This record gives sequence, structure tokens and C-alpha cells, in this order.
Amino acid sequence: MHSASSIRKISDICSGNRVDLPEQAGVYAFWWLADRDELLKANRHIVLKGPGGRLVDVEFKDWWPPELELPCLYVGKSTNIKKRFSLHIMRGSSARQHQIPASNQKQRAVTTSCQLRYGIEHVFKGHHSPLDIINDKVGFSYTTRFPDNAIAERFYTEDRLIGIWRPWFNVDSER
Repeated sequence: MHSASSIRKISDICSGNRVDLPEQAGVYAFWWLADRDELLKANRHIVLKGPGGRLVDVEFKDWWPPELELPCLYVGKSTNIKKRFSLHIMRGSSARQHQIPASNQKQRAVTTSCQLRYGIEHVFKGHHSPLDIINDKVGFSYTTRFPDNAIAERFYTEDRLIGIWRPWFNVDSER
């Protein structure tokens, strides 16, 4: 899932209304395909609500392991890869869906399933067309190969990959 050959550019997955992904359960990841420096020069701070409602400033860093060819943005699991992908991307909405304040405080997302879209809009908060960034600079990979004890294996695989790949948009506060 993490080799460049298994990662497809978002614009190669989507054609018109068609999404070339399976309607199967699996684990998936979104990847930054463009220049790493562009990502690292973007807005890398997010202010989350921590324990007791205290605000916590988190800085996204170049903390991806060296064996990854590309920076990982988000890891998730789903019972339907195709549907979950579409919820993340929000292809029907080319305009920004989230307004990020100067304080960088995390806002309520328009859905509970758009972590990738929210993350891109936060990191590139001055960009007016986040869907262009997603289509041109983000990739996607997945696996549906969980023949035994699939629910448990997807759960543990997602957790393991988050821990190893350190995707920015999976960071959440402790409560």
C-alpha cells in the first residue's frame, strides 16, 4: 500500500461521475504526491481541544519514516472503499467547505467523513480551490485483502499504519 506503484493519483481514479474503486471493505491511505517542500511550507499548525477543553497547538512535522516514498496524509478503514473515498473528497463541492480562522483552531467539519478534505483546506487555507489540490497532488492506495477475521484485522491494520506512517490528518486531541 505504500509503494509508489500502488498509489494512484486522485484524478486517475475519478472520471466524470465515475470512481474507479471497489465497493468492498478495506484499509486505505491518502498520500501527498507533489513536492514535499510545498507541503512543509504550508500551514502546519492546528489548535485542538485537549483535556478539560484546554486548547493545544499541534505542529505537523516531517515525521514520516524514511522508508515511505511519499508523505502519508490520512489512513482509514471502511466497509465500502469507494463510498468512503467519495465522502473524503467531496467531489461535488469545488469551493472551500471549511473556513479556517487565523488562530488555526480546528473547526467543526461539514461531515464526519471528510478528514482528507478538511485537512487539505486547513493546511492550504489560502487556496480557493481545494479540490484542484486534491485532484492534482494527492494519491490514494488501499487493500481489501483480509480473508480471515476481517473486522478485527482491518481495525488492527489501520491502527498499526497510523502508528508507523504518522499521517498528519489522523492527529486528534486527547480527552
